[in-house]
Amino acid sequence: MRKRSKRKIVALFACFILLITSFIQPAMQANAKSDSSVSMNDEVKRVDQKVAKAFEKNEKVTFLIKFAEQADTTKVAKEAEEKAKKNNLTSFQAEITKRSAVVNALRATSIETQHSVSTYLEQQEKKGNAEDIKSFYIVNGMAVTATKKVMNQLASFPEVDKILPNEIRQIQPIPDKTKTKAKTTADTNSIEWNIDRVGAPEVWDMGIDGAGTVIANIDTGVQWDHPALMEQYRGYSSEGVDHEFNWFDAVSGEAAPYDDLAHGTHTMGTMVGAEPDGSNEIGVAPGAKWIAVKAFSEDGGTDIDLLEAGEWIIAPKDAEGNPHPEKAPDVVNNSWGGGPGLDEWYRPMVQNWRNADIFP
Repeated sequence: MRKRSKRKIVALFACFILLITSFIQPAMQANAKSDSSVSMNDEVKRVDQKVAKAFEKNEKVTFLIKFAEQADTTKVAKEAEEKAKKNNLTSFQAEITKRSAVVNALRATSIETQHSVSTYLEQQEKKGNAEDIKSFYIVNGMAVTATKKVMNQLASFPEVDKILPNEIRQIQPIPDKTKTKAKTTADTNSIEWNIDRVGAPEVWDMGIDGAGTVIANIDTGVQWDHPALMEQYRGYSSEGVDHEFNWFDAVSGEAAPYDDLAHGTHTMGTMVGAEPDGSNEIGVAPGAKWIAVKAFSEDGGTDIDLLEAGEWIIAPKDAEGNPHPEKAPDVVNNSWGGGPGLDEWYRPMVQNWRNADIFP
């Protein structure tokens, strides 16, 4: 009797297990499907609708890949400052140490996080599904021209935060000089009215005219041999001209500074311009030196060109493409915009400039 009771209990227990399993398995499968759908939704959310729509008319589309992990350059800059104080470095040495630390952190983050995506894109490039692969560190991102299938696969990588369009930014047009009359007074007849209006002459009287400072612009380029700008160009000296570290053309790759649209020359003149004989004070800081990046054509500036420009600013590159943060400017002017709405894409670039003691 005891044996039969035990058998009944075992049989009942087995039935119970089977019954529970029959409920658990469908539930687990349902949860698995639910998790899968969440993952798919995440991938869809990562792709900007402008990129998705572009594939309706094109087999391949150029787009940007923004990675989730971005270097904490605020922390890096603070640590570099503390280290410089401990080692009693001069202000110049401290600045270079800080800039180098920021650039090293940015490059390290991009190398560590972009590896899997880079490997995948290189494989797809060999198959003809991807081309024009570019890597950035000023903002941890990449750019590529690829098929929709490749784009969808990229969105599934856990390290990828967003797939964004390669949009075009615009510069503001130069005012029509035929409709604008310069305002002068008897006391400021050699000083442009706008320079007088901001109080620059009063600052010059204090002995401050920008000397010892390097200013850059990201614009349409600069006519380097313009009479009001040539002697302020960092690449110019009485012994000759050297454009390395002083000029970068993201649009056409020209070796010497030029400006086919005049806007960049105009903005640079407002910053540092001065007639050699002192007859006309054109710029706010005529004692400063300038360097420049061309990122705009007549059609505007693409995000890819502007990222290259922003990266060059934080560490100008030599002929082999090696970054040199010690050659970075102190100030960078950006007289351009992206249209209505809030665009977060450039925020890390601006933050990284500031943490490298470059004032935008």
